[in-house]
Amino acid sequence: MSEQEGTTFVQWRERVHSDITEERPQMRVLLIVAAAVVILGILVGTITLMLS
Repeated sequence: MSEQEGTTFVQWRERVHSDITEERPQMRVLLIVAAAVVILGILVGTITLMLS
């Protein structure tokens, strides 16, 4: 990967981070809740399969 591509990715990542934290803080909460629901679903599914 060239240095220019890395810089582009870093700029993209910083822009996305600023969009989430500054312009739309409710989006950050939504992403955290969605991640928690996915992890909880995986845990419940794993426990259900282990007990059956």
